[in-house]
Amino acid sequence: MNWAVIMAGGSGTRFWPESRAGRPKQFLTLAGKKTLFEQTLERIRPVVGPSEWLVVTTRDHARQARKLSGLKPSQILAEPVGRNTAPCAILAADFLLRRDPEAVLAILPSDHLIRKAKVFQKALRLAFDAARETRLPVTFGVRPVSAHTGYGYLESGALYQKSRGFEIRRLKRFHEKPDPAKARAFLTSGRFYWNSGIFVWRAADLLDAARKYMTGAWRISRSMWKGNFAANMRRRYPAMPAISMDYGLMEKLPSILTIPVDMDWHDLGGWHAMKMLWDKDRDGNAVRGNVLLVESEGNIVKGDSKRLIALLGAKDLVVVDTPGALLICAKTQSESIRKIVSELKDRKEHRYL
Repeated sequence: MNWAVIMAGGSGTRFWPESRAGRPKQFLTLAGKKTLFEQTLERIRPVVGPSEWLVVTTRDHARQARKLSGLKPSQILAEPVGRNTAPCAILAADFLLRRDPEAVLAILPSDHLIRKAKVFQKALRLAFDAARETRLPVTFGVRPVSAHTGYGYLESGALYQKSRGFEIRRLKRFHEKPDPAKARAFLTSGRFYWNSGIFVWRAADLLDAARKYMTGAWRISRSMWKGNFAANMRRRYPAMPAISMDYGLMEKLPSILTIPVDMDWHDLGGWHAMKMLWDKDRDGNAVRGNVLLVESEGNIVKGDSKRLIALLGAKDLVVVDTPGALLICAKTQSESIRKIVSELKDRKEHRYL
């Protein structure tokens, strides 16, 4: 059976001050009328029904995820602490394999935006079939439209096969976020794709790989089912290594498949991404809320309808106004907003986190 594992445990610190501990990025309405989490569920519904969903989130956000998804408590795995995507995937695979020995998992971030939902759904169906038939993990590579330095890249290899209007290619190598020169080379080569962070894999094969390459994490996951699961999660899950799927598993595998997909995908790494998603005025300003801009250009401004935000002679700023905090920073520094969050933690200013 096909299953969807929705990873909803991120903190989204680069969207501070709107993203807070109690309401991180995936639960914000940054693009559209529904949260990114809800949009993720809507996209997968035509391919995988709600009875085959499993949400992995933090203990603090389990109630919020359950409310927005309408899922049963048994479909929410609550981590006592975040440990990145590899432990999340291992635990989910272990959990679902006990229900379905033939389970194939689509492991999906909950904080991405995909505008071409039907293309995504068609590719997802193909990925399920390919993972089942080949017993290899299948990744989604997004065709780059710019020399983006904020994304990881996939380097594609030989063609494996063509099917249903898509290519399935061998994956040659993962690449970390590149510098500008390397990103331009990736873009022009035609062999590189943005790493979407979406993986489709048989649960049994994922666990076999975990046993080989992440033995400690695999053992911790196995131990969860001996005795009281909730108590074991509290005691043992914090010992999981904090590592991503890419580092922990994918980069160590001898063979992976990738499907290049043009699905209008956006990672939404920070406020700078809004310049691509929000309508812009003739001076290149992207705004939401009650905003007045005079002789200003290239700004990203978000407020609400209650208080006016007025900018005069401002250029390339990010301004985000919330009831508890106001952010003003250069657009070029928007990926470093987490430094503010770190400073607030050091000062123990928890009311702003």
